Amino acid sequence: MNPETRVAVVIDIPGGNSQYYERVIAGVFPGDRLPESILLHMAGPTPNGWRIVNVVSSQAEFEKFARERLGAALQQAGEGDVTPQLAFFPIHKVIGAFS
Repeated sequence: MNPETRVAVVIDIPGGNSQYYERVIAGVFPGDRLPESILLHMAGPTPNGWRIVNVVSSQAEFEKFARERLGAALQQAGEGDVTPQLAFFPIHKVIGAFS
């Protein structure tokens, strides 16, 4: 895995909450196990809903993961017309316990 291709994915879920998040995550990360392409996952509340931040091996790998697993988990969680808002940005440097 080339560190130069790593990206952060910020996912905002308007109106989301911890209950919705837990239903989605149960289908996406069974047993809280991350797939190989997701290096770090964190989530928490925002004033407008719920935010998830992932560090992934590449944008292409995340998009594949979203097609194969995330879409189905969002449908199974069943919150109507919830449309996650995604933003990607390249990782320049990580400092901390996870670097």
